Amino acid sequence: MRKILFAALACAGLAGAAPAFADDKAVIQALDDQFDAAANKGDATAIAALYAPDAHVLPPDNSVVSGPGIRAFFAGMTSAVDHVKLTANDVQRLSPDYIREIGTVSFTTKGDKPAPASASYVVVWHRVDGVWKLWTDIFH
Repeated sequence: MRKILFAALACAGLAGAAPAFADDKAVIQALDDQFDAAANKGDATAIAALYAPDAHVLPPDNSVVSGPGIRAFFAGMTSAVDHVKLTANDVQRLSPDYIREIGTVSFTTKGDKPAPASASYVVVWHRVDGVWKLWTDIFH
């Protein structure tokens, strides 16, 4: 009887947690929208604030950017692009504190001849003090 009661309580607990996970894609897309807004204003400080203190960015040039370098990296990026739009295509909960996102980004290059461009990305979000932060970011 004790095992049945424990199993029932465990199932009830899991069922209660499922609805919060169901909103993961909406939560992540809202964070992506914050990234877009900051990028389109050229606000590298606001972009950097979306990253965890121990985050890593892996851009297409095979470098690894971390710490204060993240703000500097995005300061350079925002000076070169406009009309940034991130779209979360696939969002998977890895654990209570980690989410993996696969998405696409569209943007327009700045310069004498602006051109539309796009890329794909994979990020891992990590919950830090109850707030989702970008933890690992790779794009090409």
